[in-house]
Amino acid sequence: MKMKNSYLYLVLLLSFCSLTLAAQEKVQLPEIAKELKQMRDEDQKLRNKWVSMHRKGKTESEKFKELTVRAIAADRANTARLREIIAKHGWPTYDLVGPGPSNNAWLIVQHADRNPLFQAKCLPLLKEAVDNEQANPSNYAYLYDRVRVSLGEKQLYATQSWTNNGLEKGSYYPIDDESNVQNRREEMSVSRTAVENAQSMGFQYTVPTPEEAQQRAEQLAISYQKNIAKAKEAFAQEKYLEAVDYYIEVTRAYGHVTTEDFVYAAKALSLSKHAEIGEGYTFLTRALARGWDGFDQVKSNADFSHLRASSPGRWEDLQLTAEQIHLDQ
Repeated sequence: MKMKNSYLYLVLLLSFCSLTLAAQEKVQLPEIAKELKQMRDEDQKLRNKWVSMHRKGKTESEKFKELTVRAIAADRANTARLREIIAKHGWPTYDLVGPGPSNNAWLIVQHADRNPLFQAKCLPLLKEAVDNEQANPSNYAYLYDRVRVSLGEKQLYATQSWTNNGLEKGSYYPIDDESNVQNRREEMSVSRTAVENAQSMGFQYTVPTPEEAQQRAEQLAISYQKNIAKAKEAFAQEKYLEAVDYYIEVTRAYGHVTTEDFVYAAKALSLSKHAEIGEGYTFLTRALARGWDGFDQVKSNADFSHLRASSPGRWEDLQLTAEQIHLDQ
């Protein structure tokens, strides 16, 4: 009886090994697939901890600050490694690594916000894979919107919002051709509707009619013209705190905001020593993503001295972003 059990165990073990080998043979790059999973797991572990601590109000603790540094370092390491993988093998398709690891590659790119040009370069690669049924269409929709938002342009699929992982009350970033947004989501197999997605992020949304969408678009354009005029006037009069209020509204007018607007918004924040000085780093990243080449001058410009000094770590991170973007140009 004992021998029979041993024989049965051996048969099962060999069968399991055969199935495992067969599964590995289904993808061309099993080691890369494994590595992508490890990168994704680290990404999610750090992000989940970061969000949890933020929700508990522990943002001033040393542990939270250390976690932030670790999360940024992990993003940079993951981005650098994925760049190497893509340079050698192309986009990690289903055939190369399998569906799960292919999704993991997308997630890593989606979180490479400090290198928006790398994200943009991945878009056509991902689109080709989608067209060949070798990648998830919804991943393309999310990355497309991410790239558009990083440039201060309108999104198409309503995947990006102001909520910052649901940590603050938000809304969608401006959407192009908004009345047809749900049709586009369905075309790209995005699972939730735009309404359901908004609810999951803690805010209400209704898809507008064509007439309502046109009104929203016109209101956004009018808002931009009104606020940019007031922002420039206040800045010229050296009323920098007042200028910031107007520039904040200007930078929300996606599809209208210019590279110069982002730079001057950051400058006004710095000169006014505004409480929301952290937005300045985001605005300069937006400018860099658009191809702005004035960062070297900003590094020694007295108008940006407060921005440089207010958070040395974030300033250093911005310099690294500028260097990485330069490499991808």
